[in-house]
Amino acid sequence: DIAKCLNDALSVLDKKEEKDRKSMEDAMQQMASVQVGGGGSHAATIHAMMGQMMAQAFGNKSMPTLGSILQGRASTVVNPGTNVRDCAIKMADARKAALVVDEGELVGIFGFKDCMSRCVAKELPLELTAVSSVMTPNPETVFPEMTVLEAMQIMHDQKFLTLPVVAKNGSVVGVVDVMDIINGCGGSEGWRSLFDNAMEIADDFSDTGSMHSMQSASRSVRTARTTKSVVTAPKKLERPVSKLRPRKPMIGSSSDNVLSVVQMLCRKRGDAALLTGSRGGLVGILTDTDITRRLVAQHKDPSSTSASDIMTPNPKVVSMDDSAMDALACMIENHFRHLPVVDSSGGVVALLDIAKCLNDALSVLDKKEEKDRKSMEDAMQQMASVQVGGGGSHAATIHAMMGQMMAQAFGNKSMPTLGSILQGRASTVVNPGTNVRDCAIKMADARKAALVVDEGELVGIFGFKDCMSRCVAKELPLELTAVSSVMTPNPETVFPEMTVLEAMQIMHDQKFLTLPVVAKNGSVVGVVDVMDIINGCGGSEGWRSLFDNAMEIADDFSDTGSMHSMQSASRSVRTARTTKS
Repeated sequence: DIAKCLNDALSVLDKKEEKDRKSMEDAMQQMASVQVGGGGSHAATIHAMMGQMMAQAFGNKSMPTLGSILQGRASTVVNPGTNVRDCAIKMADARKAALVVDEGELVGIFGFKDCMSRCVAKELPLELTAVSSVMTPNPETVFPEMTVLEAMQIMHDQKFLTLPVVAKNGSVVGVVDVMDIINGCGGSEGWRSLFDNAMEIADDFSDTGSMHSMQSASRSVRTARTTKSVVTAPKKLERPVSKLRPRKPMIGSSSDNVLSVVQMLCRKRGDAALLTGSRGGLVGILTDTDITRRLVAQHKDPSSTSASDIMTPNPKVVSMDDSAMDALACMIENHFRHLPVVDSSGGVVALLDIAKCLNDALSVLDKKEEKDRKSMEDAMQQMASVQVGGGGSHAATIHAMMGQMMAQAFGNKSMPTLGSILQGRASTVVNPGTNVRDCAIKMADARKAALVVDEGELVGIFGFKDCMSRCVAKELPLELTAVSSVMTPNPETVFPEMTVLEAMQIMHDQKFLTLPVVAKNGSVVGVVDVMDIINGCGGSEGWRSLFDNAMEIADDFSDTGSMHSMQSASRSVRTARTTKS
């Protein structure tokens, strides 16, 4: 299988790069040990660094798992046919996103922001709208055995606000969010170490520009006299709220109807609005959770309901100079996801979001790890240069290593792009309502996977294996089955400017057999597969260098066991005399 051959070649190069990097890290650790008298490695990974801090934060106890956090809690499960109104009532009771389950299998998730932006803002008829039509389908899931640290890292990397938890046997366990993870690990005290370390590291970086601009924004909004302040006496050496980098607030009027506030939030991609009164002072806060709990679940009409009727009135506030740790504690202990921030004159200048605070803390740790690793690589390159008389770095990355080989393979010509490969080729485009039979006829003519396009936008891909496994194997009526029901929805896409090398790396990393190509303006260009990439670069001759280098490197590893067993297996299967050699 040419795709497997290419994937194996890239895996060998990955393995070599990992081995080289490990050798470099070991050498650098030894060098650092000599320099500081046996001290620890400066290049600890983000996971190891966080793991140590988290262990300290939780008193060196066993790291909690998601299963232990969810133990005894009822999950908010609905079926795909449940209407949005009934779903919102369940969500309001549990204060959790809804998990959409069909015959025991998780098929989607529906959160508070989904309810606000996909339903209320669009004025859908809530009793007549099935949750399956507005949910996020096929969400990423994690096992209940996953630790808090692993879940936190996934939520940071993938920008998730919630994580559905599903057991290995497929049964739905529940859903966790940022507040679940924090409170499940002992509340704010357990997290002081994490945030304190992150802010201390952040002091080493010059990331202050956004805060300076933030402090000068929105000064016309004043807090009402009744607004509660989180009173904190400035503590010596404690970092202020400004270090948490709160975001610019989205402001509306308490006299506006809910629909106008919701639509404003959707335009600005926000989830919380600060509301002002007739005198311009802050009188309340309205969040996506409030929309679900106090509007949708209570059968209120968004266009005739005033924002003041469902907002949280007179919210607590903090100032830029208050203790950052006290502000975090206030949010965590009171289960506040958002907290308004005021300046010294009482003007509202920002909004704290606990999810953003956590995400920023992890980003700082990521940045430090990257800086430390770069410092180590530079030092190791210098050391290697001295050892071999000025030779090149032993720790070249996989991309650089492959790029050099590819340049040799293509005669040092410019690396082909996907756009150049697809130029002049017609793509196999069908609409969502096309039946599988007609779609297959187009695919057969073009020998390409079908791209499912709705009003100019790519909404799915349908390949040969999909046709076989999802349709033929299941004996579906092909003339009556719309391709939209069996396609892979919302596939990853790449730009036509992407080079062959970049596309090859993505296909290897993500285990893709095909890659849809879409221009920056959203127009569909076509789809490439492994053979397209190989033939578009001059056929097999151009790739001899890549495969030859990979097989030469593979000789250095002891990966021969499976080949020995392969050679001794299936010997009873003989080639027919008509087989061509």
